[in-house]
Amino acid sequence: MARLPSSRATLTVPLAAIFLLLTGNGYSATTDTILPGESMSGNQTLISKNGEFELGFFNPGVGIHYFVGVRLRKLTSYSPTFWIGDRVYVVDLPHASLELFGDSLFIKENGASLWWSSPSSSSSSSVAAVAILLDTGDLVVRDTRNASRVMWRSFDYPGDALLPGGRIGLDVATGKNVSLTFEGFSHNGSLRADPSRTNGFVLATDRRDVLGVFPNWMVTSQDNGRSMSLNRDPNNSVEFLQLKVGQVSLMRWSESDAGWVSRWTFPSGCKSGAFFCGDFGACTIDGECRCVDGFTPSDAKEWRLGYFVTGCSRSVKLSCETNGDDSFAVVDRLQGLPYNGFDETVDSDEDCRAACLNKCYCVAYSYESGCKLWYYNLYNVSFADKPPYRKIYVRLGSKIRSKRGLDTRWIVLLVVGSVAVASAILALVLLFRYRRDLFGSSQFTAEGSMVVYSYAQIKKATGNFSDKLGEGGFGSVFRGTLPGSTTGVAVKSLKGLAYAEKQFRTEVQTVGMIRHTNLVRLLGFCVNGNKKLLVYEYMPNGSLDAHIFSEKSSLLSWEVRYQIAIGIAKGLAYLHEECEHCIIHCDIKPENILLDEEFSPKIADFGMAKLLGRQFNAALTTIRGTRGYLAPEWIYGQPITKKADVYSFGIVLFEIISGRRSTVAMKFGDHRYFPSYAASQVNEGDVLCLLDGRLEGNANVEELDITCRVACWCIQDRENDRPSMGQVVHMLEGVVDTDVPPIPASFQNLVEGDDSDIHIYSEESWRLRTQD
Repeated sequence: MARLPSSRATLTVPLAAIFLLLTGNGYSATTDTILPGESMSGNQTLISKNGEFELGFFNPGVGIHYFVGVRLRKLTSYSPTFWIGDRVYVVDLPHASLELFGDSLFIKENGASLWWSSPSSSSSSSVAAVAILLDTGDLVVRDTRNASRVMWRSFDYPGDALLPGGRIGLDVATGKNVSLTFEGFSHNGSLRADPSRTNGFVLATDRRDVLGVFPNWMVTSQDNGRSMSLNRDPNNSVEFLQLKVGQVSLMRWSESDAGWVSRWTFPSGCKSGAFFCGDFGACTIDGECRCVDGFTPSDAKEWRLGYFVTGCSRSVKLSCETNGDDSFAVVDRLQGLPYNGFDETVDSDEDCRAACLNKCYCVAYSYESGCKLWYYNLYNVSFADKPPYRKIYVRLGSKIRSKRGLDTRWIVLLVVGSVAVASAILALVLLFRYRRDLFGSSQFTAEGSMVVYSYAQIKKATGNFSDKLGEGGFGSVFRGTLPGSTTGVAVKSLKGLAYAEKQFRTEVQTVGMIRHTNLVRLLGFCVNGNKKLLVYEYMPNGSLDAHIFSEKSSLLSWEVRYQIAIGIAKGLAYLHEECEHCIIHCDIKPENILLDEEFSPKIADFGMAKLLGRQFNAALTTIRGTRGYLAPEWIYGQPITKKADVYSFGIVLFEIISGRRSTVAMKFGDHRYFPSYAASQVNEGDVLCLLDGRLEGNANVEELDITCRVACWCIQDRENDRPSMGQVVHMLEGVVDTDVPPIPASFQNLVEGDDSDIHIYSEESWRLRTQD
């Protein structure tokens, strides 16, 4: 099933999104029921008998997607929408439908594509049922022969909002425990009943649980306190219960204010919970809410009425998408750090600041005991009236757009670039000084940033090579612990005299002189006769292939996969465009992508890498790499450019998306090669079918669509048609628009019965082609 995409930047779409109901919106009303075999089309609505509610496919105001939901029909201004069907979306509204078959509801698009179905309570498709939108706003599937028997109801599956008559807690009849949930990119929350206390509830966030109690006038206890239903206002005011991250409120429609106001809120003030002040809001020492510097109230009217959960909005748009001259404002004297910061492994405050600037969705950073970054939103900011104080740096958009500002920026870039070039030259000089000894004899001295280990040290560190992490054609990798290493090291022992010598030289020459957060770090090396060993930082989560192809490993969420894809792209962009010499990796594949404790990717195994001087655009070299990931120019013996890595990255992207090997010939409709099938689906606009089935459609569809498009651009036949890795990073981060790519010409013939253009060789032919 498809789910509501998680938020990107500030485009959050909550389950109870508020959007303007325009009159004359083109919807046509039907009755309050859907009979067996009937359907409600995308441009129709189902109206409750009392005329208060309507069910339909609605757009929340962000993107092109339409969701099935119930909204208040009589309001002519703003209305909440209560989403149904696990927030399932459709794109082709005129051809979408909600159908009843047996006792299950189905959401379809174009009459065939099944997007969602409600659980069935009967194994027979001949059961007599009817779908009815009740006067409470509850959509139910009811037995026509026994009106008291409800087979399914939307009130049992609330999102972040609850209408009067809905309840949370244990439903004794069905055994279902109902709770409210709030889902965002970097923040989640839930509201569940606490049967140990009268009218008690637990308000949970990722960080902690807070206990609260509903007032007696607000809820009615049921089933001996195991559940509570939300009472209807005796004055017939329109109300609903709304969950935000760290806060729950009873919202009431105010005719005099022409808007929603909070009748009851928990926490009741920001001193007991700074979530009370909303996104980018801060609680002062006087217990009042205000926006942090650079932000203003998102809804000034609600703030005047004392309802702050709508939070604050940025006064000046971030400029990272254009000229990248964003600044930071310090917010100090804080009681603690805001909610849900992400740890970033860097060595200094400057590196932490740079790490935030490098991510357009990073909104703040702090560097105290370590580096923490905040993505998209900032919650739970509270000022302290006494030490100890904490501080953060909030990212602001630059207001400077003058020519002088541009000139100053270029001067800064020139200075930084000069320092970088000087540092690179110094590193090469140091490398050259010990390379003569490195490749000429077995006696070494440690110079530069790498350490030269003795064989005895390596043997002791690895417990006589007892803990093997893996083995491949290059040799074996062992885990070890060296003095001064807190996380351990990985020792790669190369096998094969000629091959080991060549790979050893290449890895030291490339990895030894570069540093990047998405490149594995070479700590040192050891040479003992014919034994060649490389010592790397240890990656606790192993290689990417073990997580996307193996069902034994924990399933990577879409959010993690998307960040892994961006990280790999950034690492390759650094190799291609930022190093003094362009470094072509030549063997990008999931096995060569390692994951640290936070699942941040690091490119490894540079033994096949090719250094290309900046004065050259291409190099003619022997074929190298792994079957299935090679660009066409490798196969046809043409000169190689950095676009060969781009092609391999595109294949890896498809594998990250689908969780399947792109290089394995399987049947996908008329296609026998997954990238061929994927390219055709991207052109047809159907990308959800490419997503790993184990994710059950739980992905940000906008991000998925962009990632699929990028992958198709990367695997174009002509290297000039492929983007650079720098452009790939910008596309994945949404900085630039990504058009729908053409289907590569070589894929046009990859239909059933004709896979002659798939670049996969037999073992013997591969051995002959790769001989030096």
